[in-house]
Formats: sequence, structure tokens, C-alpha cells
Amino acid sequence: LESGEIRRVGDNESFRIDLRVVCATHRNLPEMVQEGEFREDLMFRINTFEIMLPTLRERLDDIPELACHMFRRFRKSNLPDERLFSPEAIAALQAHVWPGNVRELANVIEHACILCDEPPIAPEHLPSRFASRQLRPQLAALGPMSLRELELKAIHESLERHHGNKAKAADELGVSLKTLYNKLNQTGALEKSA
Repeated sequence: LESGEIRRVGDNESFRIDLRVVCATHRNLPEMVQEGEFREDLMFRINTFEIMLPTLRERLDDIPELACHMFRRFRKSNLPDERLFSPEAIAALQAHVWPGNVRELANVIEHACILCDEPPIAPEHLPSRFASRQLRPQLAALGPMSLRELELKAIHESLERHHGNKAKAADELGVSLKTLYNKLNQTGALEKSA
């Protein structure tokens, strides 16, 4: 890297090369050097010009524009950007942590394009891992409560939505009818729900 010369394996003569090395990493190289996981001299040789690109979670304001750009890569549409995604879908995208950065966003948008017949893309078109993100503000509004209280509240709300039909409530909650009855028995709520 430093001399601009290489020698082939088994050859006695070196020859010059014109070489530019472009490196990328998501790791913290100075930290790796301190921990002995990366050679300090190599870091200084390759670190001629550093470009720091913030992660997607550090630039949440870019998500609507990136999402619209990606939507147009997967689908043809003459609609203006603000009509491609519902505000709730954009909020769900901005609430996500994005460990996979822009590649993950592209996959999520492609997933939504497959499920959505016509824009706007709504939260239900996003992968299921986004559903829990949408519940966070609602859970925060409930205030502090125990897991048992939260579980009981979910059961009662489901029973109300299904007019007391325990089979439908159990299906919505993703539990068996027997489990629902057990939960109601444990809390003494079975008599109240009958």
C-alpha cells in the first residue's frame, strides 16, 4: 500500500501498480485498534480520506424521501410523493431502529409494494415487526400497570369488540380458547364476562 509495488508469489521481481483502495465498515476502527482487533498501522494507511455516512436511524427525516424513491423503483406511479404513503405508515417507518440501514428499508418498501394494490401504503402493508412499533404510543398512554393488568385489559377490550364471543376474542389475541378461559379464571373475571 505504501510503496505502490507488489511481488507475485514465487517471483523475485517487484513491479509498480497504480492502486486506489476504497474501504467501508460499520465498525468503529479506532475502538478496534485499542482493543487489539485491528492493526493501527493499517488503519493509518487506509484512512487517507474518511467519509462518515450517518446510519438511517440518525437521519429519520430522510425516510419519507427515501421511501418514495424506493417505491418508484418497484412501482410506476404518477402520484405526488405525499400520496404514496399514509402518515401512519411514515410514522411507523420513522419509529423503526433500522439495523439493516437503507438495504433493510428497500426490502420493507418492496414488501409493502407487493402487498399494496394501490397507494397509499398503509401500516398493514408493512412487515409484521412494525405492528409492535405502532402500539408504543398507545401503551405509553396507558400509564404504568402490571403485565397481568395489561393482559386483562387486552382480554376485556377484545371481548367488548366481539360482543362477548370468547372464541373470536381468543383468535384475535392469538391464544387458545382454553388459555383465554384460564386467564379469566385466574383473575376472577370469568364470572364478570359471562
